[in-house]
Amino acid sequence: MNHYPKVLLVMLNKVESDDPSNLLIRTQFGDWPKERLAQIHSGEAAGHGEFCGRYYRLNASDRRLGVLFYKLRGPLAETMSMETVSELVTSGSSDLRHKLKMSLQKRISELLLHSGLWEILFAVRISNAMAEFIEEFAPDVIYCQGYSLGFASLPLLIARRFNIPICFQTTDDWPTYTYSRFPVGWLLRRRAAKLIAQSKTRMAFGEKMRQVYEQRYKTSFLATYHADQFERFSTIRPSTRSSSCFSIVFTGNLGQRRHEAINDLLLAVRSLGEAGSPIKIYVYCWGIPKGLPESLRAAPEIAFMPLPSHDELPSVLAQADILFLPESFVVNPGTIALSLSTKCHLYMMSQTPILAYGPPYSGTIDYARSGGWAEVVAERNIEQLRMAIMRLKQNYEVRLELTRRARLVAQRNHDLSACRERFRQAIISGIAVSTEGEP
Repeated sequence: MNHYPKVLLVMLNKVESDDPSNLLIRTQFGDWPKERLAQIHSGEAAGHGEFCGRYYRLNASDRRLGVLFYKLRGPLAETMSMETVSELVTSGSSDLRHKLKMSLQKRISELLLHSGLWEILFAVRISNAMAEFIEEFAPDVIYCQGYSLGFASLPLLIARRFNIPICFQTTDDWPTYTYSRFPVGWLLRRRAAKLIAQSKTRMAFGEKMRQVYEQRYKTSFLATYHADQFERFSTIRPSTRSSSCFSIVFTGNLGQRRHEAINDLLLAVRSLGEAGSPIKIYVYCWGIPKGLPESLRAAPEIAFMPLPSHDELPSVLAQADILFLPESFVVNPGTIALSLSTKCHLYMMSQTPILAYGPPYSGTIDYARSGGWAEVVAERNIEQLRMAIMRLKQNYEVRLELTRRARLVAQRNHDLSACRERFRQAIISGIAVSTEGEP
């Protein structure tokens, strides 16, 4: 068997060389020869460069009523999109009529997408063009994550038609919360269970998810984690920020109403008054929710910045005084109960003290609390947040102990070489099991 099997990724968004949403894929498949990776996808993120050797994007022939689907998709996608950071800086507040129009369009879009009716009406199928793409690539295994009815169904369709084993991996508990308030949710959960049962390799994200999934689906899972190289944090460029300000840094996605946690942080910082050096909050993100309150947009204590590149990120994190790691207190608990933030391992490796803020049932908060690698505030409380900032700002021993624990956990769970090898062996083992089971 080849050292690196040919893998067909069947995933919603295109995996690019640099994009904000596919770090895990680029990390795990980083050693794979490009020509041994192909992807079937339905959309593209705000990135650039091609990570796989070849791609196939779903078109009208790959869905029932596909022509109608693509006519409707564009306007709906626009209402669900985010502003760029540059748009935030250059735009003023919109008039009331425009805001009401955008709010109504967004609600209609959310109903169509979140109910799952969209995926029933425009069900995916294997067109002749897709079949030709698969046959030409001749994959050894299908890698998939699900996340929608269409992309939980398509791997099963491909596997059955072409007799290819499936590797399933998920980073959060999407079968629980997707379409959860609508009848389609029942169908999705059945489809997810079937996808997991028919997969030869199954991977959960972190130990908490592994335990829950093994109990729920009555089969074994491998615990996986995000990973990186400690060496990337060993050489840090000089800071370009003002040394007179104490800096709190957030990097990543403001979706799932994480901007509310940023607002809480702002209120906590303001409640400190004139105690000590002034505090500046730096928010590095790839997109701004269109409903971001004007009080946050215009706050002088906050600087919104474009998300750093992968190479620039270690310097941004290591130069901060505190790293802010929030999860939402108001979203459906199922969306965050078993998930781990993509920032956890990077924050740990930076050796900068971490302030984690979110509900105790969050996978990220549970991981931080059990591992002791962050100062944790597990209640939505501005006063507790203020006290946590003061501890991290003034107590050197607390800062030192948190960074020590963070390094130990990162070495145990997030070392790049070890994680990549475990992942590669899991893929190969799944293919071997499939081959052994053939008549």
